[in-house]
Amino acid sequence: MKKLPLLLAGTLLVGLLGGCGNSFDAAAYAKALLDNSYKNDSAQCVSMKIGTAEEAEQIYNEGLDANVDAMVASAGGTISAEQAESFREVFADIYGGVKYTVGEAEKQDDGSFVVTITYEQMNVFEPAMTAYMEEVNSMVEEWTAAMTAGEAMPTDEEMNEQIISKYKDCFVDALANVTYDEPATATLRIELVDNVWTPNEDDVMNLEMSFFDMEDAMNSLQ
Repeated sequence: MKKLPLLLAGTLLVGLLGGCGNSFDAAAYAKALLDNSYKNDSAQCVSMKIGTAEEAEQIYNEGLDANVDAMVASAGGTISAEQAESFREVFADIYGGVKYTVGEAEKQDDGSFVVTITYEQMNVFEPAMTAYMEEVNSMVEEWTAAMTAGEAMPTDEEMNEQIISKYKDCFVDALANVTYDEPATATLRIELVDNVWTPNEDDVMNLEMSFFDMEDAMNSLQ
């Protein structure tokens, strides 16, 4: 496992038709997208007519499912439907644990808006991945010792199930003991793209990296 895939923030990439720039509340729009993406809270999306509650929930669920698939694939295994649902609950809890506050929006000369986001980075991926790698190494040592001693080895399916189960458990443990860094700020640009208010994709990904200890987790796997 060479790298940790990002929790993609694709659920942010929805738009609101641009009309009169003076009436557009960019800060409220940013909060609506963040709340739906991380908290599964569509109230502001609905009130701003970004989408219906059903549409917002579908976007959230599709994004969550895609992220679970990516995380499981990074462990090099396949999972059952029961394991997938269990993983899904864990990552929904991770999303829900994100801490952010949406500040003011400043209109730019090009008509876009820059919204300041105050956040506390969530330290969950690095401890989870560190613990996971330790667990995997321990399991491999046990299986190697058993094979050397001529003992019965678990099947490939059984080994895969143990690996995936440990992977999930490490995230559960990390989430139960999660810590946060001191508050910091990032910005999210909201711009008109084909007359649709859209969050800047680079800013979306930078914000995702800021919310979580992704860099530390990736460094721990090197």
